[in-house]
Amino acid sequence: MWLRRPQEVSEMYDIEKRDDGWAVIDTRTGEVAVVNDIPQVGKDIEDADDLADLLNHMERQKPARLS
Repeated sequence: MWLRRPQEVSEMYDIEKRDDGWAVIDTRTGEVAVVNDIPQVGKDIEDADDLADLLNHMERQKPARLS
C-alpha cells in the first residue's frame, strides 16, 4: 500500500509500509528506491517520508529534458 497524498500524485517517490518498516518506492517502476547502492527499506515512517520528500525535491530541480 503506497501512502500517496492527492496533491502529490505526480511525485516520483512515495513510501510504502512493509513488514520490516517503511520503504521509499520509485513510483515509475514500483521498485524500492536505491541511494548510493543502498535499498531504502526498513526505515521509520518519518525518515522514509523525509527521504521521499528530498528525492522528489531533487527530481524537481533537474533541468527539463527535451524529447
